[in-house]
Amino acid sequence: MLLKAYAKVNLFLDVVSRRNDGYHDILTLFNSVPLYDEIDVEFSEKEIFTSNPKLDFPWENNLIKKAIDTFKKLTSYNFNLKIHLNKKLPQGGGIGGGSADAAAILKFLKEHYKISNSDIIEIGSKVGGDVPFLIFGGTAIAEEIGDKLTFLESLNLNFEFNFPGIHVSTPEMYNEIDNNWNNLKRYGDPMKLYEVYKERNIRKIRENSFNIFEQVVFPKYPKLKNIKEEMSKNSIVSLMSGSGSTIFSVK
Repeated sequence: MLLKAYAKVNLFLDVVSRRNDGYHDILTLFNSVPLYDEIDVEFSEKEIFTSNPKLDFPWENNLIKKAIDTFKKLTSYNFNLKIHLNKKLPQGGGIGGGSADAAAILKFLKEHYKISNSDIIEIGSKVGGDVPFLIFGGTAIAEEIGDKLTFLESLNLNFEFNFPGIHVSTPEMYNEIDNNWNNLKRYGDPMKLYEVYKERNIRKIRENSFNIFEQVVFPKYPKLKNIKEEMSKNSIVSLMSGSGSTIFSVK
């Protein structure tokens, strides 16, 4: 079966608290975008993974592998998959490239084994914060570690992207947020943002669009701030997605 692993952007993203388990609670407005990896998958006698181009990290570190192992552990199903990944989405780009691949495999397994939505969300949350949303896609507000999802009527938006080719480490940026916690500014509201997107209220879209990671990423990678400022000139709004480095604009 040929799967399409769709990416996402964060129209709004805040880190609201630090948890005792080492994770962070977030508040975000997710939206799917028409960019995707392609995955050929079938059941097989042994586990086989190939990719084009070849990835620069081992299979054991791949989120697809983590998704498969987590699914097996939590469901007790025993199987092997033969997977070929046609990688188009950038790695470390903030649009959920690796998470999208993991989510596509979990959706495939969900449908094959008839797993409930709540169970697949629980499985996905143990793979990565973006994974539960990416299993379903569309438009949603996510809370806690990304596993509390409120799905909304999908927004029909036109996007433009800039992929600078900079790999930004998500754990490093979360650490920067922790270290600068009291100095970070916060504004906007994701539900309000969703409503004003529906109304096409440009002024209020700009007032409510927010990504807290810009405050810790841009000082380290000033090129990204310059890209955002340039893209803002001919768009409704421009923002960094996730922890970077992709900059997107809404036209």
